[in-house]
Amino acid sequence: MADVNLNVGGTIFQTTTQTLTKFPDTKLGSLKKNFSMDNSPTTFFFDRNPDVFNSILDLYRTGELHFPSYFCGATIRNELKFWQIDKTYVSECCLESLYRYDDEMGILSEIKSLQEKKVLDIPEDECREGCPRDFLWRLLQYPETSRKASVFSVVYLFMVLLSTSVLFISTDPDLRQPIGSTENATSSNDKTLMYTHTSVPTSIWIIDISCGIFFTLEFFIRVMVTPQRWRHFFCCPLNVVDVIVITAFWMFNCMVHVGPVFLHRKTFSFLVMILASARLLQLCRFYRFMCRFSSFDVINLAARASVGKFGILIALFTLSNLFFGYLIYYVEFDQRDSFNNAFVGFWWAVVTMTTVGYGDIVPTFFLGRVVAMLCALTGILILAMPIAIVTSNFTLYYAKLKQYTMHRKESKQKENCKKKEKKKKKNLCKTVSPISVLSVKPIR
Repeated sequence: MADVNLNVGGTIFQTTTQTLTKFPDTKLGSLKKNFSMDNSPTTFFFDRNPDVFNSILDLYRTGELHFPSYFCGATIRNELKFWQIDKTYVSECCLESLYRYDDEMGILSEIKSLQEKKVLDIPEDECREGCPRDFLWRLLQYPETSRKASVFSVVYLFMVLLSTSVLFISTDPDLRQPIGSTENATSSNDKTLMYTHTSVPTSIWIIDISCGIFFTLEFFIRVMVTPQRWRHFFCCPLNVVDVIVITAFWMFNCMVHVGPVFLHRKTFSFLVMILASARLLQLCRFYRFMCRFSSFDVINLAARASVGKFGILIALFTLSNLFFGYLIYYVEFDQRDSFNNAFVGFWWAVVTMTTVGYGDIVPTFFLGRVVAMLCALTGILILAMPIAIVTSNFTLYYAKLKQYTMHRKESKQKENCKKKEKKKKKNLCKTVSPISVLSVKPIR
């Protein structure tokens, strides 16, 4: 049993040949053919990290492979690959340090892909100064490119707020003006009578039409100046929403002024409900303004990461509603005034588990109240889980996004400094005038 000296990065580790031969399939175990036969110490040099090697050598000594929690997963993977040690030897308590690298790289890749989508989609070599098409596309789509684009984004936000306010104000019957008598009206719905026999004041109507014209022109200008193909342009969800909102806006205004004369009351009410609901999609226009803030990106990423877990919770929530809804129907079977069928019981379970409690349907029997108590407690336990999941994902993504943005800013600052130095050198070369050389001609 000869001694072996291992010089790893300048640090000497001393062990025996018997220790290293415990794992013959590894790099250190394959060194047995190089051991000296005269029992004199054999020295090997490896240009590797000595801090990590201490954990590697413990595998041969104790048969367990542990790593400190502060080691990066990439470093651990590289060292295991070099020493030819399989990842299955890593102890279960240290798997977090090993596989945390995969999770962090997945998060960073999502952040990078999200940041790359915000990059100007016009290549730098195609950007021409003074080109009106490029100027309009930057003005409408990228507020951070210039001060004019920032001002337009603020104006756009103001118009969205104004149009949304008009949308809600127009539903107040006290502000509407009568346009006809309601004595011969056949409809019993007050909302239908309000739209058929009243109208908004002229000032509000002018503001609403002005907002509609603004958004319509803005959309058509973006269609004309976009550098993307129209197929890709109209595949964007925000652009599809713009098409729906603009179409619903003009159809709604035309129908309100012309529809009551030609349409039946029920048909008119149905169309008003559909078109007014479609107009509410204009709230999605806030998304374009909110995308400028990194915190909003973190919310999107955290929501995407929680979709799978939310699906499991929704399935569990639905099964619990079915269970308690069916159970309460038969527990309250002798009560005539409540729970006429299992569907009513399902509605009651949803309202109870979400702690809304409308009180329209309540159990009256003793066992029914016990079931209601269990249903409410189950709902509290189930609905408390998503909050912790979203909070943890939000914290994780926010920390990674903050680190990524700081690193990116530092790299950009270095690039800008290099560009400035190059410009200074070029300017110095231009300002320094060449020395004129006198040519002397011989005199004949």
